[in-house]
Amino acid sequence: MIPDCTLTTACFCVHDKNNHALSIEQIIENIEDLMKVPVYLVIYCDAMMFPIIKEQRSQYDHLTEYNVVELRDLWTYQYEEQVNKNREIFWGTRDPRAGTDSHLINCNKCNFVLNTIHKNPFQTSKFGWIDCFLRKHMKKISEDYSPNMIPYVLSNIDDKFHLQVLNVTDKKYKNPEHKREFYQEYRYIMCGSFFTCGKEIGIKVFNRLREVFVEATNAGFGHGDELLHLEILDEFYDDIHRSYGDYGQILNNFIKPTRNFHYIYYLIFKKYFDYGYQKECYDCGKILLDQIKSHNVHIGEHLQFQIAFQFYITTYYYKPEESAAAAQYIIDMCKINPNMKREWNNNSQYHKEQLKYVVDVPEDF
Repeated sequence: MIPDCTLTTACFCVHDKNNHALSIEQIIENIEDLMKVPVYLVIYCDAMMFPIIKEQRSQYDHLTEYNVVELRDLWTYQYEEQVNKNREIFWGTRDPRAGTDSHLINCNKCNFVLNTIHKNPFQTSKFGWIDCFLRKHMKKISEDYSPNMIPYVLSNIDDKFHLQVLNVTDKKYKNPEHKREFYQEYRYIMCGSFFTCGKEIGIKVFNRLREVFVEATNAGFGHGDELLHLEILDEFYDDIHRSYGDYGQILNNFIKPTRNFHYIYYLIFKKYFDYGYQKECYDCGKILLDQIKSHNVHIGEHLQFQIAFQFYITTYYYKPEESAAAAQYIIDMCKINPNMKREWNNNSQYHKEQLKYVVDVPEDF
């Protein structure tokens, strides 16, 4: 069965305007594996790329809608002149690969998907975006790629706006007085290469992202699409399903985290705590610990202990009614697993002092 989800992508060649952008030959290699995936796919492209894409996608032509459009006809291109002016004045994240065309195409993702939602050519209940330039074997968004990965993910999503959190940054950057500092460097926030949603939530979120793009452009900035998501993460908190990890594990971790727990712990879970974002920290830690308890992942005892202990501290402050159970889990694991006990013994006095606020720690600990 084909998953009940229509993905949207875009493939434009701007190499003739920016020689740092991908050439046609590089594009062909980058899109090859996506063209072989048996899912509903709406493709936006320029006239030059259309015959190439159609040939590569010929096996699944019946699952595909092609939209040949000129760049100047994209919604974001009404702001081309403004973005160019902005960048002449301030471009903190200057990168020759991220020219104005690339920036405007990327920021048009929300509009591409909105168009697909409203048209709904394949009458699906869910929708999503996937980058076209994913490299050989989908290396940009997966480890150990296999052709079933995208269909599997699309068969297991819900109606929420589902994205992968890449990093944690200070929420002060939502305030106008900090925007220039925010755009001074590229502050990785979420993975913009792949995300999904249901109709109603998708329309709300994408319309808001359009507003944020306009606000950022009018404020003098033009530095990438992923940074726009900082504004929506709190605004639509309960409408967002977060997965966690680096770009290279998007497909692996999209339904539940399975890879690179070390990255998630240090770059996301722990940073949530350090910034004082307790709700986000709790939600992230709970799913990591659930995966460990269910034996769905295999990670070393050191990292298991760090995650469990950090989760206990989080519950103590955010959900104190759960802190005793979180503490008891640590004690129980140390009793049955000598490697976990070894982690406890590395700083036993500190661990005991922290847990004794909610449980009775055995004397022999």
